[in-house]
Amino acid sequence: MLTTFRSLSGSFFGQHRYTQRANIEDGIKFLEQKGVLATSSLRGTIFSLLRDPSLSANSEERRRYEAARERLLRLISTEEETHSDVVPSGLHLWNETEFPGYKKEDVFFLKHPAALSQRYQLSGLCYMHGPAMVQHYALAHNNHSVPMIDLLKFIKEHFTAEQLERHIFDNQGGDSSTFLKSILQANTVLVSPGLPHQSILSLFRDLGPALVSKFKVHEDFMKASVHHHYGKPSGKFIGYHAMTFVGHRLSDNGTSYFLLQNWWEKKQFVEVDADYLKASGAYFTFIETPQTGIPDTFSYTYGKYHELEAVDKPEGQANEMASE
Repeated sequence: MLTTFRSLSGSFFGQHRYTQRANIEDGIKFLEQKGVLATSSLRGTIFSLLRDPSLSANSEERRRYEAARERLLRLISTEEETHSDVVPSGLHLWNETEFPGYKKEDVFFLKHPAALSQRYQLSGLCYMHGPAMVQHYALAHNNHSVPMIDLLKFIKEHFTAEQLERHIFDNQGGDSSTFLKSILQANTVLVSPGLPHQSILSLFRDLGPALVSKFKVHEDFMKASVHHHYGKPSGKFIGYHAMTFVGHRLSDNGTSYFLLQNWWEKKQFVEVDADYLKASGAYFTFIETPQTGIPDTFSYTYGKYHELEAVDKPEGQANEMASE
């Protein structure tokens, strides 16, 4: 189970925004109300281990329940995502010096500057961050107000019992393409082109940013200070990741470069060339149906910066291995 995609530091706002530190009985009551493990004969035993992980049969089981207990307490102790109109110092920012050669019309948030927002993957959940950003940009693409779905409230209010069980006890993520579909307006049509890149660029011009899923991460991509990746990935395969395709440029010799928006503190924007992108096996998903708003059943927030500090796990393979 891949657990590599973690933040490089703590919350930019100091500590998690807990309204009050919930106790474990609050957490177990939440799980009971959601129907988690409702049909399992081991429900009582599992909840007892949540209350007191020291009762575990061995050290591995104890670590599992200690981690599950902490995830549960973080989830129920926080009211909403952290969001702000001020991007915290220390966060990697877009700048033309680091990423030269991009024209205004070829980068979505340069063409629509009010739309630029950044997410911080304090824990994990790239399989949710990517779709949330694509939805946000789809709204901006159609000249509407630009809210951001509140992922923390989504988990608490809309995750099924099975999804909560996987998240709390097994630290499992999900599939980003499936999640994107679940948060969009009803009957939304998605387009998922393959190579060649020309079809991707044509759709980008017409439809705006795309979800980039099943991106194979190798050791070289894990270097936080490296924001440009060309040629073939190097080092061992780490896992899968989800990002957002937000821009494109052509060099003087005709080489295509793709600008990706990421969720890691020191690596918020990444440029890859066509060879690196092809080697990553990335899968693009565009939103074809114009979006007029976030569905009424989902909570949302506004701001230039959002962090989801209360939950963790990268995109699971459900599957895409254990991480996207």
